[in-house]
Amino acid sequence: NPLGITIDRKCGVGIKLYCTSKQLDQLNNILNKMEFSNNVDNIDERRTEIFLTLLINTNQFTTIQKLSDQYMVSRTSIINDLNVIQEKLQNYNLELTKTSKGTKVTGSEINIRNALVSIIKKSGKLYPDFIEKYQSLRHKELKLDEMNTMISKDSVTFFENLLNELENKLKVVINEPYYTNLLTHLIIMTNRILDGNCISDNVERKDDTLTINEKMKDCTIDLIRKIEKKFNIIISDEEAVYVYKYLTSIGLKYNYPYSEKESDLLPENFTRDLIDILSQMSGVNYSSVVGLFEKLMLHVKPMINRTKYNIQIKNPLLSEFLREFKDRFIMTKIACHLVCKNYKIAMINDSEVAYILSYFLSADEKIVKNLKIKTIVICHSGYGTSQLLATRLEKTFSNIEIVGVITSNRLQGIDLNNIDLIVSTVSLDIKYPYLVASAFLNEVDKKNINNYIETVFQNRRKVLGQTTAGDTPVEVVKIKDMKQIKKLISKENLISLGENIFIYILSGKVNSVTEFIILKEQKEKYIFSIAYSDYAYLSRAVRKITEVLKRCEE
Repeated sequence: NPLGITIDRKCGVGIKLYCTSKQLDQLNNILNKMEFSNNVDNIDERRTEIFLTLLINTNQFTTIQKLSDQYMVSRTSIINDLNVIQEKLQNYNLELTKTSKGTKVTGSEINIRNALVSIIKKSGKLYPDFIEKYQSLRHKELKLDEMNTMISKDSVTFFENLLNELENKLKVVINEPYYTNLLTHLIIMTNRILDGNCISDNVERKDDTLTINEKMKDCTIDLIRKIEKKFNIIISDEEAVYVYKYLTSIGLKYNYPYSEKESDLLPENFTRDLIDILSQMSGVNYSSVVGLFEKLMLHVKPMINRTKYNIQIKNPLLSEFLREFKDRFIMTKIACHLVCKNYKIAMINDSEVAYILSYFLSADEKIVKNLKIKTIVICHSGYGTSQLLATRLEKTFSNIEIVGVITSNRLQGIDLNNIDLIVSTVSLDIKYPYLVASAFLNEVDKKNINNYIETVFQNRRKVLGQTTAGDTPVEVVKIKDMKQIKKLISKENLISLGENIFIYILSGKVNSVTEFIILKEQKEKYIFSIAYSDYAYLSRAVRKITEVLKRCEE
């Protein structure tokens, strides 16, 4: 070894180091600089790195001993890692093949690439070091750096320039997460072809449901030819079709040629039904929100393509949506489930649901901002002083509506329950909050009133779209035999809320909520069955279920 230290091993006795004091100090310095940790984050990071290595090197076998030596952990730890990875591979219809030569990932080339895109983007968010290692994020804002294990830095720059040219050609900006999705796919595709892995599924070419857009077709051909020339490779027609599908699934907002085909009407009908169902569930008329339908449909159209072609996108804010808007998220997911089922579309994933929810939260903001702040103005005496303050308030704050101008001695006979803001030129002896301001409304007054209005908006945001559980009873049924529950439910109406938690919905003439607790292998699985006659009850039932789940978490 570099330090010149020797090791003496004696069976049944132990190990002894032979070294000088200087050598021992050098060894201690090296050990002190090393980081040792066995926490959950490090285990997850190791498993993610092994997962990525297996996906990238599907042509090669690896061994448990090799991984054990590489990560300096026991063979048992690696076996546990591979078991976890094997479970995750099932989400992508992939398998972990184990032979006498070792272990490797096997499955469809398309599924391997989908898994790579998903894991790269997820690991880039969880472990910043992976961003540099795999170059999965955009150059400046997303710190896209060299992906040594995949492709050179110059090559990544080539792909960035290629997409910049595409944006200029279409006169659009490819927004996130679509940019990263497309960039990552092109890099993975090229790397896989260089390693001899190509898409060969003839179904990709013989997709009769594929509607060809000539402009996107030309863009695809242009991309393919430039990549072939740069890397001296041949890209098959199957690969080209897959690139075309990506391009039609990234939400580009340019004018498509008008067509009355059913496929063109689907996004419009899907969007309209989604808005209608969520309006009924929340009690908010989203149909009246200007611009919501048009903006949401622009998202829905490529989303349907992504669902059709099994192209996954990741929403970096998904965990925040689940934490901050759990009720609304579940309501949105149920609405999406109902619309997808109606149009025979595969159910969208949670990332897509979160994106759809963001449009409705934005609509909530518009609704809140458009609601007037009912304001009453009070002064000690003198109508002119009060009128001056009222005029200045309306001129300064466009969302204020003056509903009364009175003197303080007339205050006792006024109902203030429905008043949002009370502004007075004098101190008052009332139980309601109020603000004191001068008749001339100086800058300090304006700031105080603006802060108060924002507080009113925040309170309105909290209640907008929120339903109460009300008197919604929940029947609890414990089941030990899985065959018993299979007779009661069908998979097509089952919605996953997380690990071992599901909602089962069924429309009918009666309203009820039943909690099935299935005991299996020391693990409990929860299925909340909702029978509903209208969307308003469905919304209350969802609220009740979230209350039950919250109590369980506590």
